[in-house]
Amino acid sequence: MFVLSAVNLAVLSLRFQNQRNNYVYYVFYAILVANFGHWLLGFSESVEGAIIANKVNYLGGSFLPMFMFFALLQICKMSIPKWLHLSLIVMSFTICALAMTVGYFPAYYKTVEYVVQAGVGNYVATYGWAHGLFNAFLIGFVILDIWIIVKALLSQKMVSLKNIIAMIVGEIATILSFFLARYLGSDMLIMPLLYVFDQILLLYICSNVKWYDITECVIESIETESSCAYMSFSIDGAYLGANRIAMDFFPELAKMRVDAHLKGETELQQLIMSWIEKYRKSKILTDYCQMTEFNHSGRHYKCEVKVLRQVHGRNVFLFRIEDDTQEQQYIDALGRSNSMLQKNMVKTENEKLSEQEKLIVGMVQMAESRAEKDMAGHIKRTSEVVKILVSMMRKKGFEDLSDKFLDVLIAAAPMYDLGKMAIDEAVLRNEGRYNIDDYEIMKTHAEKGANIIEKLLSDVKDNYFVRVAKNMALYHHERWDGTGYPEQRSGESIPMEARIMALADVYDALVSKRCYKERMSFREARDVILASMGKQFDPQLKDSFLECQDQLMDYYCSVDH
Repeated sequence: MFVLSAVNLAVLSLRFQNQRNNYVYYVFYAILVANFGHWLLGFSESVEGAIIANKVNYLGGSFLPMFMFFALLQICKMSIPKWLHLSLIVMSFTICALAMTVGYFPAYYKTVEYVVQAGVGNYVATYGWAHGLFNAFLIGFVILDIWIIVKALLSQKMVSLKNIIAMIVGEIATILSFFLARYLGSDMLIMPLLYVFDQILLLYICSNVKWYDITECVIESIETESSCAYMSFSIDGAYLGANRIAMDFFPELAKMRVDAHLKGETELQQLIMSWIEKYRKSKILTDYCQMTEFNHSGRHYKCEVKVLRQVHGRNVFLFRIEDDTQEQQYIDALGRSNSMLQKNMVKTENEKLSEQEKLIVGMVQMAESRAEKDMAGHIKRTSEVVKILVSMMRKKGFEDLSDKFLDVLIAAAPMYDLGKMAIDEAVLRNEGRYNIDDYEIMKTHAEKGANIIEKLLSDVKDNYFVRVAKNMALYHHERWDGTGYPEQRSGESIPMEARIMALADVYDALVSKRCYKERMSFREARDVILASMGKQFDPQLKDSFLECQDQLMDYYCSVDH
């Protein structure tokens, strides 16, 4: 049993390296120590050896009930008051200290006699008052364990019935073993086996906890956005779990128990069943990922359905859901307001622009109307910087850049920051530098901008134009060295249009005044850009940037910045 307990500890360490319930490890270590004490007792040859072995046994056994109780608390997602937590720790240390007095004081054992039973060393003792305290200590923990299990069964929907049944089996085995050991008059024949049995049950429970742990599914799918809801289901439609945000979005999830199969009783369940059925019909065996949108309880959601391959030996569906209501409202508002903007435009050279370009101008005006005071004109200025830079690249005959690409790049440049339309105005108009939370919100404007462009230009026949515009919006904060956002792309994996836009965006920020800084001189801005070539910016743009310095200075001297 000692060897098996060591093997089980090794299995726990290797199979469940990310086990977050540390008390499970403590249980396994305590069992290993207790069984080591029993092993020593079996090889003892004197009363002194038996006493030492018994003390080693109690060194593990005194803390084992407490560790098991704390482990069950975490498995059942429950907590106890701090004073009770501390009291149980003090009690366990007290029992251990009393057990260490054997051979010196008669408090725990009044007398100890060495015997040989079944060919191995053992002892027979007459018990003192402290041993009665130990029995009460064990019975108390049994009662606490039963209380946890019953409460989990009745009220903790996020605890698997399989795990509850395993805990019930373990508790029954513990109670029966206690009485059997007292009947036989020796722990030696029963307890080591019970300890190993408890380890096996905990390994089974750990396997289930890992299976139902939605957080691990999220980590494995490399999804870390804190604003997203996550739900997980098995291939046959069994509910595996959801995070807190999912329950906020869909309160009905709190009433579902893990392991329960979908029955189509609610609108949400019907949606999930339809997605699962679509996967089954698709017959896609690898890299399945489906994007969709839906409305629920007056909110608009974007949903990404993924199949995580062989999670703990089985496949699972992971649903990543984002509340897209606010962004959708902005898109609807843009769609309604754009026709009014087009009608009210002054009859100038803009009348010669295509309908596509008129749409862009309208959206830019709306975007700038929401921007913070210091950012007024930023979109127009960066668009002009792009035009100047691209003109120089065209003159230099930049490789692999067609005239069509450069023309589209200039036309789409004003759209790159449209994602700020979907950022909360309190964050957008913040005076000064962003705090960490506001910065995380602000970073989402890149993805939101790409989404807005895709939806607003859904009727535009020129897919090439739409792709370039989306790339500029989505990737203009990526860095050449891979430390940017939102996808941490690096080098040439960043689309050229986004690399050009990134340089123009930063250059305007440097030479323009902000509430938290003064303008940089053109020379200082140039030096900062050059120092960032190969880190933040594409080094291929260096020569073109240097050769258009005069044009950039002439332009900025003619506008308010």
